[in-house]
Amino acid sequence: MVTLLGAAPNTGNQGVSALCFSAVAGMAARGITGIDVADHGRGRRQMRWDIAGGEEEIGLIGLSHTRRIWRGDCLRTVAAMARFGGLGNAAAKTILSARAVLDVSGGDSFTDLYGAKRFDAMCRNKRLALDNGRPLILLPQTLGPFRDPANEAAAIDILSRATAVWVRDRKSHDFLKAALGEKFDPRRHRLGVDMAVLLPAVEPSVDLPAAISSWLSDEMTPVAGLNVSGLLFNDAQAAKADFGLADSHARQIEAAARAILDSDPALRLVLVPHVLRPAGDPESDHDACSALEARLAPDYAGRVAVLPQDYTATELKWIIARLDWFAGARMHATIAGFSSGVPTLGLGYSDKAFGVFEQCGIGEAVADLRQTDAGALARAVRASYLRRDETRIGLVLRLEEVFARANEQMDEIVATIRALEA
Repeated sequence: MVTLLGAAPNTGNQGVSALCFSAVAGMAARGITGIDVADHGRGRRQMRWDIAGGEEEIGLIGLSHTRRIWRGDCLRTVAAMARFGGLGNAAAKTILSARAVLDVSGGDSFTDLYGAKRFDAMCRNKRLALDNGRPLILLPQTLGPFRDPANEAAAIDILSRATAVWVRDRKSHDFLKAALGEKFDPRRHRLGVDMAVLLPAVEPSVDLPAAISSWLSDEMTPVAGLNVSGLLFNDAQAAKADFGLADSHARQIEAAARAILDSDPALRLVLVPHVLRPAGDPESDHDACSALEARLAPDYAGRVAVLPQDYTATELKWIIARLDWFAGARMHATIAGFSSGVPTLGLGYSDKAFGVFEQCGIGEAVADLRQTDAGALARAVRASYLRRDETRIGLVLRLEEVFARANEQMDEIVATIRALEA
């Protein structure tokens, strides 16, 4: 039995869901059974997930970073109950019975970049395993940056106690080497690729809007996709300051959209939300997409449409795979693009995008929003779109190696788990 933390499938962030489904599908395909996944529900539940064409029995356990200590899913409460053998707490008992605890930190959240609360949750997850003698395996993720030396020291302590650590970018690997010093072991501390490159694509169970369906079914109509990040767009001035962007992201992404639309009068543009939240939520991509559509509508009537919030991570990959070109700041949206052979431009607001793209051999396909104002981004987008046919050919060659590395990586992760079961 293994337990997966830091990849809750019900956060609305389809990038985190992509990591969850990729990890579960990869382990299940290699014969690992008894997989439990921590989510934001309550108690323990059994589910059957349709993964890559086959159903898998998955256990879900509620685990949340909340101050409501009377709730059984509260991280603090679970940690306390675990010290006394579980005491009837479903999450504590699941952790204590796990052969291995796997943690992916949402891919990019083992950092204090997103604030103290999220960093604290990431540390508590990992210590829940370590403090109870359970082997901790960190699945491929980004490490850092850490702005506060105390937070960096806490992270290094966890890394030094983990059974194995995989990272998905060279900068994280260099940090791991420097942080661990003599404790660094190349057999346990590995540089890999993001697991979501192997995410299965599943045809949507909900029909696409008529306009988008019509565009995608017409081979003569070029269709581009653009992810609009609510994190960067909805409070553009705050995001500019928080992430050191060269310009307001609202200006950046509008300039990008206009550059794509002006590049080809026949082109249609689909705005793709990848973090799905209720209206008014500050991170809602759908709100951001809708706001951008409203800005574009007067000049590009009938050429822009917003994808509804009706689709899972695997279904979004199926949709993105049918586009002629794609760009976005939500990194797992862009991974869905390039791993499907779609010419893709990543819009990076931290080092993670370049690092992940670089490990897949396409580091040049990232525009750094910290160094690119609206005008420069418009030029980069136009150039990327116009060379899409050349890019598509290059992707075919690169993806064969990327998929081989990703499969080998999952083989090694499963071998590590099996060694613990021996």
